[in-house]
Formats: sequence, structure tokens, C-alpha cells
Amino acid sequence: MRNATRRDNREGVIGVWMVVALLALVGMAALVFDLGRLTLAAQHVQSVADSAALAGALQLPDYAVCEQRLQAIVDSNNGDRPVWPVVVDPMTDLVYYTEGTEVPGYGTLEDDEYAVAVTAHSTVTYSFARLFGINEVEVTRTATALSTGSGSPGSGIFFAGETDPSDYGIVITGSDHYMDGTIHSNTKVCFTGSHQVVEGDVEYLHDFRMVGSGHEIRGDSVESTVQPYPVDFQWSDYDQGPWDYVISGDLRQSGGSLPSGRYRIHGALRITGSDFSCSDSLFVVDDEIRFAGSGHQLDHVTLVAGDEIVFTAAMKRYSPFVDNLFAFAHKSGNSALRISGAWSDTWGILYAPNGELNYDGSHHELHYGALIANTIEINGSDGQFCGLGDDGSGGERSVRLIN
Repeated sequence: MRNATRRDNREGVIGVWMVVALLALVGMAALVFDLGRLTLAAQHVQSVADSAALAGALQLPDYAVCEQRLQAIVDSNNGDRPVWPVVVDPMTDLVYYTEGTEVPGYGTLEDDEYAVAVTAHSTVTYSFARLFGINEVEVTRTATALSTGSGSPGSGIFFAGETDPSDYGIVITGSDHYMDGTIHSNTKVCFTGSHQVVEGDVEYLHDFRMVGSGHEIRGDSVESTVQPYPVDFQWSDYDQGPWDYVISGDLRQSGGSLPSGRYRIHGALRITGSDFSCSDSLFVVDDEIRFAGSGHQLDHVTLVAGDEIVFTAAMKRYSPFVDNLFAFAHKSGNSALRISGAWSDTWGILYAPNGELNYDGSHHELHYGALIANTIEINGSDGQFCGLGDDGSGGERSVRLIN
């Protein structure tokens, strides 16, 4: 009887310790699970902070546009039902640095350098840790991106490859266009209207005529020779994987945004509505590319189309992603690549080697880029076109994370 009682006591003690051990194991498993979620959440918040800082820095020193752009990146990453919603408060979570100021952990900014520090937050809700009275924790991560100007105005601005002596390679009409760079045509050139200003040379064959008043050629007007295109972009350079997204048909989008990546579209790309945005992307499209609407923004995007590329939208900004190339249209004939409307802000090269490139409207700006096509026609007023850098590179602002 006594032995039986002792055995029962031992079994009771063992049972208690088994329960304790089981609870400890459950607690450790819960801790590991929640810590794992916390680590993933922290990585996500850091990634969003990095992306937002880089996107915003690209707009500096325009602080208002910087804020809009980085907030758009945050909103895009949150999506409809985010696992860990990320918050960036423009009033408290953004710090801007200008030329000559000290950036903690980096140093003093030099001329034409700007930086933005972005602090991102997300609240992570625990699962098993709630059993121990721990419900949630806030994850905070910071990223600082530096924006640096690059390039300088150089010799390339307009280049027309047409060689037929009866055709005009370049026609500029309207008033008050300013062109900072050399204009070259393998055939005739014509300026009409008033107050067209060219800081560089005008190179032509057969005929160069100016109709109207107030035109200024501040370089030389030179009868030149037939020249090859200054670039040699080929469809095959871009039509190669790997691809992030392959679409077997048209891609149509009204407003909103598309995720960054490499797109192969076996159809057309058509964007409508307002305030569409996309960044860090390459689109290779079998058919046409067409943008209509208003407020669209393409940062670090390259468009390559088997047919025409048409912008009838009131765009905010375009900038290139690959090879300083923004748009490459393969269409032959009229209007292969056409930009119309007003107030577009374009960086990089627009290329239509087989057809006509049209710029229509007012107050268009081209920064550190070039219009290269079989023929070029500029219509409207108050356009400003600045050439490639002296080394052939673009003057797009470069951005990088510094802490």
C-alpha cells in the first residue's frame, strides 16, 4: 500500500512537470512564431522606407513632388489588404537636407546634392504572445536617400536620319522654343514662326531656311554630310528575359499604378484616366503604347513598342530606366512617336528610327536627352530642349541610399 502511494505521488509529480514542460514548449513555439513575424514585418517596413526614400529623392529639390511621390510608393505597397500597413507622416517622418547641410552618419552635402530621410512605421499584432498579455508592437525603420545631379548640356539634341533631298528632316514651328545643343539633319531644316533660339550648331544638307522673325542661331549653321544615328538601339537589345510579367494580349489600366518590373506584352499597352504611376520598369510591347488622360508619372521607365507610341495625356514626368532611353517606337511613317498636350517634363532619349517624331503643344521640357528619328516636327510654343551630357550620358539625377 505504501509503495503504491509513493508510485502515485511520483506519477503525479511527473504529470505536473510534463504540463509545465509542455507549457514551456508552447510558449517557446509562440515566441519563435511571433518573433519570426516581427522579423518579416521589420524587413517589409525597411523595404518600403528604402523604396519611398529613393523615389522621393529623385524629385529633389522639388519638395512638394518628392512628398507626393514617396507617399505614392507607400500607398502602392500597402495595397488593398496589407498584412502590415506602413505609415509615413509627412509632418513628422520626413527630414530634408540641402546643399551644405550635415546628414547624420554621412557628412556634408556638396553642390547640387540633396537628401531625404524617411521614417516608416507599422504596428505588428502578436498571435500567441497575447496569451502572455503582449498584444502588439510598433516597428520603425528609417532610410535616407541622396540625390545628385549628373551630366551637363552637350552637343546632341535633335537628329533626323532622313536623306531624301526633297524632304525636310527637321521642322520647327510656333514661337519661343529654346534648344540647348546641336541640331543635325541629313537633309533640309526649316524654322518658322518667331523667336526660335538654338544655343548650338545647326547641321543640314541641301537647305536651311528660317521664316518669321527673332530667330537666333548662337552657334554656326553648317552644311554637313550624311551621318549615322548617334545611337544603335535594337529591338533585340530589350526583347530578352527574364520577365517579371508576361501578358498574352493587351494591358489596359485606368489610373492607379503598376508594380515595378520587366513587362513583356504580346499586345498593346493602353493607359487612361488620371494620376497613373509606375517606376523602375521596362515595357516591351508588340503593338502600340498609348497614354491618355492626365497627371501620369513614369519614373525610371523605358518603353519599347513594335508600333507607335502616343502620349495625349497631360503628363507630369517621364524619365528613363535603361540606357538613358525613355521611348523607342518601331513604326514606320507618320507619327511613330508623338507627344501632345502641355507641360510634359521628359528626361532621356526619344527614338523613332523608322518614322516621324512629333512634339505638339506648349511648355514641354526635355532634359539631358535627345529626339532621334527619321524626321522630327516641333509645333507649339515655349518648349525647352536640353541636350545630352558631353560624354553622351543623360543628366537624370542619380539617387542612392546612404543610411
